[in-house]
Amino acid sequence: MKINKILLPFDGSSHSVNAAKYTLDLAKMFGSHVAIINCYEWHGNMPEVPELLVKDLQARLREEALGVLKRAEGIFEGQGVEYTVETLSGAAGYVLAKFAQSKEYDLIVMGSHGHSDIAGLFLGSVTHKVLNTIYCPVLIVP
Repeated sequence: MKINKILLPFDGSSHSVNAAKYTLDLAKMFGSHVAIINCYEWHGNMPEVPELLVKDLQARLREEALGVLKRAEGIFEGQGVEYTVETLSGAAGYVLAKFAQSKEYDLIVMGSHGHSDIAGLFLGSVTHKVLNTIYCPVLIVP
């Protein structure tokens, strides 16, 4: 089995840090490229909120997402593994599934729970969504 491309959703939670460390080991073993992504979403749907304010909120959310990705970069920097980081706007489960399909990843590695783990009983809600919509193997790291 050859794993050329790994997708690593990263939200900064302890489970995603564990997944990042595991992904780093896999990438070293297989010589894989790792795409590290963080999804952000503004949950507001209030027409009375000015568009300029909405754009400002979205920009701030993106900046926070970039800050979260800095933690992942700290794990991968200087380790001899090719990686990229990217922020994506939208609901994490849906965005991750679409993003993975469009990029044809060989493997997705993700934490069993993220920051929203209260929404899932045994697995986080994002993990559950990805497992139910994805075409490639998904490795769940506790």
